[in-house]
Amino acid sequence: MFTSRRSTSDEPANSPHTAAPARPATGSGRSAGRARAAVLAAAATALTLTALGAAGTPAGAAAGVQHVAVPAYFDPSDSAGATYWNQLEQSGPGVGIAIANPSNGPGTAANSAYAKAVKSATADGTKVIGYVDTGYFGTTGRTTRDGQTSVAAWTAQINADVANWYSWYGPSGLAGIFFDDALNDCGTNNAHVDLYSGINTTTKQAHPGALTVDNPGAPADQCYSSAADILVMYEGTYAGYTGWTPPAWEQNSTDPGKFWHLVYDTPTQAALDNTVTLSKQRNAGYLYATPDDLPNPWDTLPTGSYWSQELSDTAGNS
Repeated sequence: MFTSRRSTSDEPANSPHTAAPARPATGSGRSAGRARAAVLAAAATALTLTALGAAGTPAGAAAGVQHVAVPAYFDPSDSAGATYWNQLEQSGPGVGIAIANPSNGPGTAANSAYAKAVKSATADGTKVIGYVDTGYFGTTGRTTRDGQTSVAAWTAQINADVANWYSWYGPSGLAGIFFDDALNDCGTNNAHVDLYSGINTTTKQAHPGALTVDNPGAPADQCYSSAADILVMYEGTYAGYTGWTPPAWEQNSTDPGKFWHLVYDTPTQAALDNTVTLSKQRNAGYLYATPDDLPNPWDTLPTGSYWSQELSDTAGNS
């Protein structure tokens, strides 16, 4: 079902990490399955939640002002990608975060087009963060680029990717790191969350002020609350989102800026309005909705009135 998360690559459409199916921007088959199960479990309340989005608690009652946060998986080296990056830059601080992703990570060398895009977006008020695949630390059988599955091998690759991001794009204003394909359960004796706390600490020690994001693409257990600055708690379709329920610890948090929702196949501006309303009720300080769909919903950017409405609805410019 899911395809590569890369914006550009010489590799085939399916993720090279074949042990677990890849999701469009992020996440594992296990996490995706858990998310689908959550959607099914919540299906009975879908109509109620949709009704609330239309007529219940006012938009902004929980999250208030949001910012759009975009998986910018388009290549600034080509004309279409350059146009999308220019659109992000012109949107200014309404776009709080953009994820740069040359090739499921920083790639093999610095790219001048990406350096320019990072610098320009940063100058216009957007925090650009670099994509790093964590591969669930090999717990699902996913291999590193050199074919290893051990925690040590994954840790080494992750830290090397972080170092390359900052070496190549730090001077352009890189703001942090997006840790994809993340686990979402604490693990026995917190073994899983400790892995993410570890790379978070290493990143922040080496690069003070770095913004960190973990993305399991499904609700993370509360033990992850200090494992990264932001957690992606939902990644899926609009149809699934209308019937989804966030965990209580997200809903009750006093810090909406901790949470990010990614909603694709949001086909109309009416659906966009409802997505924003629901996301604010669900306490998400960061949101991205797009009409784009599988196989890769993150390789374009909404344009025209849809985009201007998304910025307006989230009140990112206020």
